[in-house]
Amino acid sequence: MFTYRYRELAVALEKKGEVRLALAKTLRVNPEEIFNLEVERFSLDSRRKGDLHWSYNVVFDLKRKVRASGNNARGLIESKREIRSLDAEPLKDTVTMASHVDVIGAGPSGLWAALHLLRKGFSVDIYEQGKQVEERFRDIRKFFVDRKFNAYSNVLFGEGGAGAFSDGKLNTRSRNLFSETVLKDMVDFGVDESVVTFAKPHIGTDKLVLMLRQIRAEIVRLGGHIHFNTSLEDIEIKEGRICAIKLGDALGVAGSHWQPCEALVLAVGHSARSVYEMLHARGVTLESKAFAMGVRVEHPQSLINMRQLGLNVDTRLTGAAEYFLATPTINKTSSAYSFCMCPGGVLVPCASEPGTLATNGMSYSRRNGAFANGAIAVPITAGAEGFDITSSGSLFGGLDLQRKIETDAYNVGGKVYAAPAQTIKNFLAHREDKTLPKTTYPCGLVPSNLWDWMDTTICQSLAEGFQNFDRKIPGFINEGLIVAPETRTSSPLRITRNNETLESVNTQGLFVLGEGAGYAGGIVTSAADGVRLAHYAKKEKI
Repeated sequence: MFTYRYRELAVALEKKGEVRLALAKTLRVNPEEIFNLEVERFSLDSRRKGDLHWSYNVVFDLKRKVRASGNNARGLIESKREIRSLDAEPLKDTVTMASHVDVIGAGPSGLWAALHLLRKGFSVDIYEQGKQVEERFRDIRKFFVDRKFNAYSNVLFGEGGAGAFSDGKLNTRSRNLFSETVLKDMVDFGVDESVVTFAKPHIGTDKLVLMLRQIRAEIVRLGGHIHFNTSLEDIEIKEGRICAIKLGDALGVAGSHWQPCEALVLAVGHSARSVYEMLHARGVTLESKAFAMGVRVEHPQSLINMRQLGLNVDTRLTGAAEYFLATPTINKTSSAYSFCMCPGGVLVPCASEPGTLATNGMSYSRRNGAFANGAIAVPITAGAEGFDITSSGSLFGGLDLQRKIETDAYNVGGKVYAAPAQTIKNFLAHREDKTLPKTTYPCGLVPSNLWDWMDTTICQSLAEGFQNFDRKIPGFINEGLIVAPETRTSSPLRITRNNETLESVNTQGLFVLGEGAGYAGGIVTSAADGVRLAHYAKKEKI
């Protein structure tokens, strides 16, 4: 038996999944001669607008040798199968933890840490200041109507974390055993198995809700306890080690209480500002980090489909088109780039504190809405030209800049969570719109000249970026609508940790994970952080 790999095997749009037949035709063998065929990766190849097709990377066995020649010479490689298993990963960086672990936050990193710690025999309690995802969904819908902000149950906080009400994309720049484990877990919890092999997997908020319910049930079945409406208010550290935590009732009924704690996993998400401030007050080491801010832009999905896929393409076969755009700006010292692009998606108000407003995008599994939206963000780093976030010596300079822009947006929008908006065309002309086009944003728009209140350097970077993007996607300017601001791309702070143990550099027993710790950038990487911690964890000897 001979093992081969084939790279970039072309399969017609309407033949998606018919890999064996396409491979046999390419190799000029009978389909019955191909054994143990596995898809390693597949994607939509849209590089040539007149030749859209699916592109598969596969591994397979043949009982005879075949030659790489002609059309198949580029893709065929004689190879060996790789055995990839987390169970086979050596425990070289073993982390010693107390047998009972308290996890703060029921987002991706917290849920996967709890799940895999329970599977290893640890006792786990999860504390989540928000509600179960079903109740959270109802609270968000209610907020869109009555505009009464709930600081604990919103687009950012609650079971599933911020990712549950985002686009549900599972993209990750590098797939390792930890991220692969996360994707396989998702399949076990009811997600389509294509998430393991598709280059740009996507679930959608509607499917994420169902998956989260399955994960919750499994955690409970394994003996874990999930405490909703319970917030972390304080911690106690003695001789450099965590020893107690103060928990509060987010509903304001039961009050607060202290309880002993020997192992604390912080998986609080990138918007847990009160936790950052509390940790700093208790002497836990934090540091400023680069982040990004900008705006959301919305376009007709039909424009993006036409420019990215070509004319007359059946998007029922391809899915709604997306884009990734990036360009250097401001004399190449900064840049603007697209982030969290949501084909066929909707815009949502996004805030974690009263009196502030930010925006985000989300989509459902079918991605069949009439509009596309994406963040256009500008990197912000300490000392970068135009940004002065650390000149005062404040660790919280980046967070303060976020708050200022969000507060200004809330005020400009009339303090009712309407969002300041401007067509890209008039943004470039520094001119307020008299009327605005249709939008998916549920709380209404207010015409505004963003240059009047947003950071000037951000606006300059956005303006240069839009001009570049219009050359790549003609119509990007003329048909684009800005809905502002987008401020929560990532945390402006990092809870400094040991990269081997994931433990705070100066507080023993405090393990920090995911986007809230400043070490991950999405659903999969955050969850993978939790898997990694659990994989290397071993119980302390009593």
